[in-house]
Amino acid sequence: MPLKNLLYLLQLEEYDLGRFNEWLKRNPNRIVAEKKNSLKWTPKARAIFVLAKIFGIKTAVYILSPVDWLFKKIMVLRAGAKIKKMADLMVIGVTGSYGKTTIKDAIAHVLIHKHKILKTEGNFNTHLGVAKTIVQELRPEHKIFICEIAAYRPGDIKEIAGLVGPKIGIVTAIGPMHFERFGSMENILKTKLELIESLPSDGIGFLSQELESQIKQHNFHAKIEFFESKEELLIKISKIFEITENEVMGLIKTMPSTSHRQEIIKASGNITIIDDTYNSNPAGFVLALETLKNIDAKRKILITPGMIELGEKQFELNKEAALRAAKIADFVIIVGETNKFALEEGLKDGFKNDFAEKVFCVSDLDSAKKKLSEITIPGSAILLENDLPDHYF
Repeated sequence: MPLKNLLYLLQLEEYDLGRFNEWLKRNPNRIVAEKKNSLKWTPKARAIFVLAKIFGIKTAVYILSPVDWLFKKIMVLRAGAKIKKMADLMVIGVTGSYGKTTIKDAIAHVLIHKHKILKTEGNFNTHLGVAKTIVQELRPEHKIFICEIAAYRPGDIKEIAGLVGPKIGIVTAIGPMHFERFGSMENILKTKLELIESLPSDGIGFLSQELESQIKQHNFHAKIEFFESKEELLIKISKIFEITENEVMGLIKTMPSTSHRQEIIKASGNITIIDDTYNSNPAGFVLALETLKNIDAKRKILITPGMIELGEKQFELNKEAALRAAKIADFVIIVGETNKFALEEGLKDGFKNDFAEKVFCVSDLDSAKKKLSEITIPGSAILLENDLPDHYF
């Protein structure tokens, strides 16, 4: 594979050499082309590219690793020093297998009307990303910092919580997202609860109601409350900041949808698009399908490459989602090879004799768009469920 493409793959795998090597073993002689996105020429990428021309890309990563480690260490130390000076800053940590960004944005939408807030943006939810946000964006006038916290392995959340010092912690949900990395649901739950364990005795943790039975053996320092819906959570949190329930309900009505997360888009020809392409998980897939089901449309179409990073559960969970989809969608377009067989199995069970007429398999998103143009009619509803990066086919 050409060096630039190798570097793009390395970047897609977040510079994790282990995952990079595994990909190369699974996909010999394949090239990761820049179709959906492109290589970001960060200083780190440029340095690796130059070194790789001389030593090869893997050795380049090893050579650069001490410098990379030092850069991250300095950034984290700067962030820690800065946030410690802001003794009155209230930090709200938000984690969970899914729903983190939606909840973070919802809280920000409500609190910003009465308070100076800062929230993490985009994918700045890792240790380094959070540190960069603090160093570059946090100002003395900010009174609340809403921090989305991601995890790819046990200890990640504890590390970020140690940096920001949250007093309020929220666990949105627990599911098999990144099961491939964690290895078990027990590890996923344990990791997410690192946020609640980090809270001080005068702090408060908010957990999804579904977790109540799973944490009975845990003794937390902080007070624990449970919530059944986003609205209930917003009311509980807003009360802490002296915002009334009536005010919250009014603000909820003006809340914009989070981009690419079940975002409803009206297109010409009375066509409704449900853009749920940011990522996908079993619970989110079900909710998106329910949204499609509840839309009054002449024809309902699902486009999806399926769900990834589910480890040993991936085939079965994609099959189950496809079976459910067959009860709702009139047509399904499967994109790529990653989950093709699992999705086909579920759709065959669901559509039975109509499978060949209702299911189309395409190699990429461009081909999906072409097929979509052939089957879409005025008044259609289209669900775009997930959009895998370029190193998935």
